[in-house]
Order: sequence, then structure tokens, then C-alpha cells
Amino acid sequence: MIVASVISLGAGPVGALVGGAFASLSLVTLGVMFLQGIRGADALRRSYLFTFGWANWF
Repeated sequence: MIVASVISLGAGPVGALVGGAFASLSLVTLGVMFLQGIRGADALRRSYLFTFGWANWF
């Protein structure tokens, strides 16, 4: 999740904007998981699914 955001930073200004948006969404979602008391690998899995899981619908 973080790797995809870092790689997109090399794609110019638009890539940096998109990468930053995904990184921000991922970190906010991870923060919400921690506030709900979900920790460890389960928090990372849920955050990943919320951030990138919608791509499976296309």
C-alpha cells in the first residue's frame, strides 16, 4: 500500500497528487482502525481493503 503510493510519486505532479491522496486515505483509515481498537495485521488488512479493495470492482 505504501509502496504503491511511493512509486506513483515518480510520475510527475499528477502522480504525486494521486499517490498522496492514496497515502493519506490509507493512513487516515489505519488511524480509524486503531481508534476502534483493531490492531496489528488485522488493522493493516482492513485499511488496505478500504483503500484499494474497490479496484476489484472494475
